[in-house]
Amino acid sequence: MSKSIQHCGILIIAAGQSKRLGSPKQLLAFEGKTLINRLIDILKAATDFPITVVLGSDAEKINAQISDPNLQIVMNDKWEEGMASSIKVGLKNLLNNQLDELVELNEQEIEKKETKELDGVMILVCDQPFITAENIQSLIQLQQNTELPIAACYYAGVIGTPAIFHKSIFSELLDLQGDIGAKKIIKNRETEVAKLHFEKGVLDIDTMEDYKQLLKEA
Repeated sequence: MSKSIQHCGILIIAAGQSKRLGSPKQLLAFEGKTLINRLIDILKAATDFPITVVLGSDAEKINAQISDPNLQIVMNDKWEEGMASSIKVGLKNLLNNQLDELVELNEQEIEKKETKELDGVMILVCDQPFITAENIQSLIQLQQNTELPIAACYYAGVIGTPAIFHKSIFSELLDLQGDIGAKKIIKNRETEVAKLHFEKGVLDIDTMEDYKQLLKEA
């Protein structure tokens, strides 16, 4: 059975506390925009897939700064449990929205409507500042060409975000625990992962020193 993903939901995981930085990294300025708004604009330029942002720590402050009012914003009250909780909250929201859309249609409307079943999810984080629209499009194309259930970026010997998961992996995503995120699934299924080399994906922001270095390199 083909695992080519055509109708993907996007999850931006932005629920972490940024404890080492001392303020929400999602709101750091880079290239004239906050990191979260920059990522949103890149995704909108790359694809028309629906975007959901998962917030947790500093949710009100971050939500107030999101420039696109049409995005789906989801609150993760259990953000302190780690990234897995945000992935689960976001994915459940995507799947519930899909069911709600069909429930609201009567039988004739469903027959006329070209239903687009969610067949994949892309997971991203805010603190990889060198993501581009080309990266996103290349990752989507790689998954569609290989039809492997996972396509993920590869940098510094690590496979990680951004990453795309076929719906056949949804149950495993919903079973995740702790702060490992989806890396456990990627590791267990490494032979089923299409890898996109993204050298600058290794650069993220955890401290103010990281941010200052980013501004010097930009």
